[in-house]
Amino acid sequence: MILVSGTRDMFLSDTVRIHRKLRDAGVEADLHVCEGMSHAEYGFVRGSRESQSVYAELSAFLSKHLP
Repeated sequence: MILVSGTRDMFLSDTVRIHRKLRDAGVEADLHVCEGMSHAEYGFVRGSRESQSVYAELSAFLSKHLP
């Protein structure tokens, strides 16, 4: 599972807790936190450095885990 959040995301602490519980349960989980971004802002500010980074990380994660 891949989790993406931002340092200004109101759900950041929840996302970190979910990530920890997934890892404790043996689930491979990646957590990516974008500096200065709010909830899902990477999806609204297309073309930004952060947005490009998130989509590159998503692409790499999916390429690794999907046949």
